[in-house]
Amino acid sequence: MIFKKGELKLLWPFYLVYLLFGLSAVILPFMIIYFQDLGLNYLQLSIVAIATGLGIVVFEVPTGVVADIFSRKYSVIIGFFLTGLTVILVPFTSNFYLLVILMFFSGAGMSFISGAEEAWVIDNLSAYKRDDLKQEFFLKMQITMAFGLILAPIIGAIITKSYSMKWLWVLYGIAFFINVIILAFFTEEKYVPKKINFFKGLKNTFANSKKGFEYILKNKVISLLVLAGVLATFIDIGLNGHQPFLVGLSMPEYGLGYVYAVMAIFIIAASFATRLLAKYKVRMVISIITLIRMLLYIAIFFVSPPYFLIGAALIIFYGTFVNLGDPILSTYLHKNIKTDIRATVISVRSMVITLAIVIIRIIGGYLMDILGPQKVIALGGILGMFALVTYWKIKD
Repeated sequence: MIFKKGELKLLWPFYLVYLLFGLSAVILPFMIIYFQDLGLNYLQLSIVAIATGLGIVVFEVPTGVVADIFSRKYSVIIGFFLTGLTVILVPFTSNFYLLVILMFFSGAGMSFISGAEEAWVIDNLSAYKRDDLKQEFFLKMQITMAFGLILAPIIGAIITKSYSMKWLWVLYGIAFFINVIILAFFTEEKYVPKKINFFKGLKNTFANSKKGFEYILKNKVISLLVLAGVLATFIDIGLNGHQPFLVGLSMPEYGLGYVYAVMAIFIIAASFATRLLAKYKVRMVISIITLIRMLLYIAIFFVSPPYFLIGAALIIFYGTFVNLGDPILSTYLHKNIKTDIRATVISVRSMVITLAIVIIRIIGGYLMDILGPQKVIALGGILGMFALVTYWKIKD
């Protein structure tokens, strides 16, 4: 049986939402090219691209309080509506400042969803005493979204081949509105909100964040993991140059969709390989993965037109190895954090690394305007040495 008894009755709306969430990502393989076609330079398009992450960081704490004090369901619905509204407006402007604002508020919308949707489902399952479905939910959530992420780039490639990329933004936004309808009319919420003032809840959350920072600084293993995570962002200094790099190798723009679809398949396959690597030392596994990522990026420097298939293979393998290492690091991180402060530490770590990504991508955008994407991507491979040395200091 694919589904357990009563599973679909309780979870089908959420599975459908995650499937649509994956399917809606038709714009992602073409996003940088789209902004580049509007006339934005690499620094500007990097700022637009990271504005979403910045919006998530700024609104992460207050929106988390909203979900805890008022409603998980309403928080998620607000998030899908706000994100859908902002992204569907993107194709109607080419103004750099308006694009930054729209992407920033799309990040704000995502912060309403982040964490709240999983908490909502887990609370519902607990109310129905279906703890046996919790692991099933996380597993099938990943599978349904991954299936959508395989199909989305192909759909995007087909549309891009014959029509304007603007339609990809419209489809992206419409999917969010469909999810709003599904969640508003076909789901329930068993969570009982906390009886606490919003501002008091906000104050408590900031106090917990302070404790999270202190815990990270005092725990050597965690501080090394966080530092390594920050330094690992240096490797991706040229990440926003992937798409222009491949197009510069004479790859047709619609071909980007097929590249990302193949990458999604490889990433799913890599998730099974993660279990095989779990028996080895974390330091050894992560160091080797980091070294391979570095070498793949450095190899990009030597690729020239018209060998876009070689460039595509390097990008696909790079994305695969990034996702191969993430589950191993996450498991090791959770293993070394006390239960009573786990959520806070994970949240603080996420915020710190996101801020590092914002800074390094802006620097990368500036450098790509001077050196071009290919050289900056290769530079990231060299800068990976800092992360590699830090990961090697971890003792497990």
